[in-house]
Amino acid sequence: MNGSARALGVCVRSIATVLLPVALLACAPTPDEPAAFPAEPTIPHPELGELDPPLARELEARRAGLDALLADQEASIAHQAQAFGSLGRLYQAHRLLEPALACYREAHALDPGSFAWAYYLGVLAAGAGDIETARPAFRRALELRADDAPTLVRLADLELEHGQVDEAELLYVRAAVVDDSAAVAYGMGRVAEERGEYAEAIAQFQRALTLQPRASVIDYHLGQAYRELGEFDRAEEALARSGPNRVAMADPLMHELTTLAIGALPHLDRGHAAAREGRLADAEAAYRQAVAADATNVRAHESLATVLVRRGDREGAIEHFGVAVRLDPENAQAHSDLGVLLAELGRNDRALEHLGRAVELDPGNGEARLGLGAVLAKTGNFEEAVVELLAALGQVPESRRTPRLHFGLAEALVRTGRLAEALPHYSRVRELDPAQSLAWLREATVLMGLGRFADARATLEERLRVDSTDGRAAHSLARLLAGAPDPTLRDGRRAMTIAGAILQADNAAPNAETAAMALAEVGRFEEAVSIQRTLVEEARRRGRTGEERRLTRNLERYERGEACCARVADAFPPY
Repeated sequence: MNGSARALGVCVRSIATVLLPVALLACAPTPDEPAAFPAEPTIPHPELGELDPPLARELEARRAGLDALLADQEASIAHQAQAFGSLGRLYQAHRLLEPALACYREAHALDPGSFAWAYYLGVLAAGAGDIETARPAFRRALELRADDAPTLVRLADLELEHGQVDEAELLYVRAAVVDDSAAVAYGMGRVAEERGEYAEAIAQFQRALTLQPRASVIDYHLGQAYRELGEFDRAEEALARSGPNRVAMADPLMHELTTLAIGALPHLDRGHAAAREGRLADAEAAYRQAVAADATNVRAHESLATVLVRRGDREGAIEHFGVAVRLDPENAQAHSDLGVLLAELGRNDRALEHLGRAVELDPGNGEARLGLGAVLAKTGNFEEAVVELLAALGQVPESRRTPRLHFGLAEALVRTGRLAEALPHYSRVRELDPAQSLAWLREATVLMGLGRFADARATLEERLRVDSTDGRAAHSLARLLAGAPDPTLRDGRRAMTIAGAILQADNAAPNAETAAMALAEVGRFEEAVSIQRTLVEEARRRGRTGEERRLTRNLERYERGEACCARVADAFPPY
């Protein structure tokens, strides 16, 4: 029997004892009954100046209306309760939870016959850890609506959290009769887990995940249950999937709060939650609502731009980052984000403008300095690039230094002739990301530039041990084996084997040149001359004068029966 069927079976067998009698307490005061209300209820109203302007204006009006109602000796208790409850809903919709809770307390005290005020009071009190308020509020709500699934589940959750397992099970069973949902199955699974009934718990958790696969918190409990049964492989798989995504529940009263949103803040909260859970389309929709609600909200534009980047809409992201910096010209992070994005699209002039401004506003922003250094290097300002990249290196903790930072710094150092300083940064890149082939090649090239050809050969051979399919590393090694200035490092036969395979796959000019070098190294000068002449003629035809001169020098050596190595540069890889 599956978990749902078991739950329903228990319900059918126990219905006479499970269902609580639906009995209302004493009737609430009639609408025309004068208020017998304390003169000054204590509501911790927030400072309006700290809120979004549209929300602040609405709250000011609502609070003035409430004050007027409380001062009116003819106002009914029902009207006062409604005013407190409505204000509480507005507070809660904007996550102003302390004043919302206080408003619901007043509304519930005035009108205990209102399901809504009892329910909202229970929800917020439970969230605040106030079980002494939450439990009776939920129980009152169930007296008013005995089959309300959200109330049953929330009270069951509360009882389970406080060790009342039997009471929680009865409530989940009642909820299962009216709501066959992931929230109910998840609750029943946790009940079984608490009792050590791990097979039943697994069945319930699996059912909950079938109904709501994105609720990754369920995977944590599923993994723990598998572990208790000794099924460690399954436990590991489930725990690897676990995460913070909670179980959602259809909840009409809570959903109503989303319709009360004023200004950008509630939409931003929903967008942030969706973004954390990877629901990028939902996050974008919420952030667009935030922008529509308050077009002057900088955070709304920044958040929308960030999620647009993640969704691949970089032009849209540039638009909204641009709005953010126009609204707040002193916002260093917005300038930095905009500058980095512009740099990625090759718009270097604008990127320099915004990244430079970001560093000016916040010299400690390592990401902005990294972006600025990268753009300076791309535009040929290598000395300035080194200054910025070294500063970025000093500002970013070791644990957060990315391959990009080290590689950019190494490249700029090479372009300023500081080869020895560049080496450790190339090495650090390949330590952090061994798959980044170009860092290995650059390190080997720099080692050659420093005359350390044996170390260069060792680096290239190590790279091929890591990835034997790296064609560029193989080509560079072949070139080094055929043309190293140190004859003890040459290996013409191995160079010819590698170069021949590369040339067979692609007869591009650099591959042919390396093949000619290898042929000359093993004494096959006629073949080397034939290939080299073709390369010289092609360079001449294309008007590449410098390349023609270089190729001609080696052609003349081959014609004299001499191997390559006219210059150290001949051993450099052609990248």
